[in-house]
Amino acid sequence: MRKVKAYFWALFGTLAVIVPIYLAAAAILMTRAAPVDTAQSGVPIAQLTAGDARNFLLMTGPEQPETFVLLRFDARGGEICAAALPGETVVLAGGQPVTLVEAAQQAGPAQCAAALEETLSIEVDNYLYCAAETLVELTKEFGTARIPLSNYLPADALAQLRLQLPGVDTVTLTPQMLADVLAADAAEPDLQTLLRAEGYLAFLRVGGDTLANDVPDALRAALAGSSTNLTAVELYDYERIFSFLAKEPPQYRAGVLPGEWTRGRYELAENAPAVAAAYFVRETDF
Repeated sequence: MRKVKAYFWALFGTLAVIVPIYLAAAAILMTRAAPVDTAQSGVPIAQLTAGDARNFLLMTGPEQPETFVLLRFDARGGEICAAALPGETVVLAGGQPVTLVEAAQQAGPAQCAAALEETLSIEVDNYLYCAAETLVELTKEFGTARIPLSNYLPADALAQLRLQLPGVDTVTLTPQMLADVLAADAAEPDLQTLLRAEGYLAFLRVGGDTLANDVPDALRAALAGSSTNLTAVELYDYERIFSFLAKEPPQYRAGVLPGEWTRGRYELAENAPAVAAAYFVRETDF
């Protein structure tokens, strides 16, 4: 009998030690957060927002803007778009019709951006005006792009530029070579405008990684010698957009706004704002 009592006393003593330990362990396991599929606060995760899309007006010329290309970098929509406009394009500046070149003469590059907003009912977030040589310097790391020049230039113009190769329609160009081709102004006006849009887009296509890694720093270095409304803070925004675009190849679209030439001026068609909206406005902009 004494042995039985001793056995039970030993058993109860063991349980008195083990049960509290077991209950404490169970409580810890039940209250612990699941280690998988649970978001942790304080860990920044880069996510696309409606603000990760910008419209950019790029202008070049020796002393004032003479060429005009609207660009859209849309990380959320996965698109890079380009639309070139002749300097002779008629726009509204304060309700008055002027050409883009005349708008630049009157009030500088900012007036061109404002006039395009007024005329096309789109938002131009930023603009940059620089010499063509500066643009070539900014894009020199983009490498080379293949462009079907025979679609834009006649054979004699290609021969003068030493770019006519028998049986070859698509030519490999550097940014400097494209600048030389555009400066020659050898294509018909409509084709010249389209060539500028397609040419810019071709280098944006091959320079995706460079766009994210090198262009923001190159732009920072060029700000002092250019006319722009870009700020240092906004360059970080573009850097973010470019990094998203580099992760997944975007769609590329280039074109010109519809219109017709009348006495040396390019009169936009009635549907030009609708065409512009297809390139430079998305539902997230509303």
